[in-house]
Amino acid sequence: MNVQAQLAKGSFQCHCGRVHQCDTTLLRIERGVLKELGTILAGFHHLLVISDGNTRPLCGQAVIQVLKDQGFTVDEAFFNQKTVLVPDEKAIAAVEAVYTEGTQAIIGVGSGVINDLSKYIAFTHGIPSMIVATAPSMDGFASSGAVMMLGGFKVTCTRKAPRWIVGDIDILTAAPMEMIRSGIGDILGKYSALSDWKLAHILSTDPMCDLIYQMVEEELEACVDNIPKIMERDPDAIGRLMESLAIVGISLAYQGSSRPASGSEHLISHFFELTSIMKNKPYFPHGIDVGYAAVIAEILRKQLLQEDPGTFATDFNRREWEAGLQDVFGEMAEDIITLQDDAKTYTTDRSALIRENWEAIQDILGQTPGVEFMVEKLEAAGFHLDEFIALYGWDSIRSGVLYATDLKTRYTLLELLSDTGYLKRYATALKF
Repeated sequence: MNVQAQLAKGSFQCHCGRVHQCDTTLLRIERGVLKELGTILAGFHHLLVISDGNTRPLCGQAVIQVLKDQGFTVDEAFFNQKTVLVPDEKAIAAVEAVYTEGTQAIIGVGSGVINDLSKYIAFTHGIPSMIVATAPSMDGFASSGAVMMLGGFKVTCTRKAPRWIVGDIDILTAAPMEMIRSGIGDILGKYSALSDWKLAHILSTDPMCDLIYQMVEEELEACVDNIPKIMERDPDAIGRLMESLAIVGISLAYQGSSRPASGSEHLISHFFELTSIMKNKPYFPHGIDVGYAAVIAEILRKQLLQEDPGTFATDFNRREWEAGLQDVFGEMAEDIITLQDDAKTYTTDRSALIRENWEAIQDILGQTPGVEFMVEKLEAAGFHLDEFIALYGWDSIRSGVLYATDLKTRYTLLELLSDTGYLKRYATALKF
């Protein structure tokens, strides 16, 4: 697919029966693209730039200067911190304090959090946003969802994708290696996400689109064999990684949800981020957590593949479940319980459906590349499982497997394990 040509169309009728559309109209990852900002933003005059203590010196100041030199009025929301910026109510208020009635577009300089914050604010005021990417760190650049931390919950708010996505390859190549590794981890997580999407299509109500599936799969394959060059900071390889991450995000906009790129591995990664924030403890960047969680998901996937469907039996114990949620999530537990009760997650009996489709499910579980492959690729990207264990500890890792599925109402491998009665057993015995 010629992605830029599709973006220029705005929307198109797909053979899956749906009309796909994306708010992004421009994707440019190339050297010297910052000099073109004035041309890209022609017709706009008053802009608000969002950056932080990492991205402002790296690129934000240059963006502001280029825009001012080209005649734009530029306001700035600057988060003077190098620690992880949390996109919560406090961050929203800080940007709103700088916003004026004359602001015509939001320019985010950064990656995940700043992009989400830019999308959130821009949508609130009915204006477009741009992301000037500073690191190839995650796949949400073109997603219409803004992942925010609101009321203590990590929630995906439906907004609009950035109208423009730009990235200077020289800046992307100089990004901190941890951010580059995060992008690799996020891409490798697609093996798990695509597998879970197929499961959900059979066992839940998630619509499948072969075109979008192939888009994500092609970008995954384009990056997997490039990992050594990416780690060497080869400009072409870094540029391709950034393009792949952006195109995956475009696929999410086409699908209308994060389903093609987010499955059990993302739920587990969200668990670590959420519980770490609750406890004021350190955690890995999103994509690094996703990479490690993808290994966990692959272990669970291959275990279930070997089971006899005659042994499947739900073993849901509500009292034990509620007590576990209270222990792990504290005061958030009641909202999580309500979320799952409203979705009838634990009162829906899928046992007959699972047995009826077990051969197809086995085929799906068997299509992913295996634990050894995942570990090999992650190690090539500088991931080490002992560092993961050291940061979170086995108790938290096993709790993540057991309770991450309750953070959303998305059918994944984790819910399949719950439906078959193996979730608690596998979580308790998990080891690398």
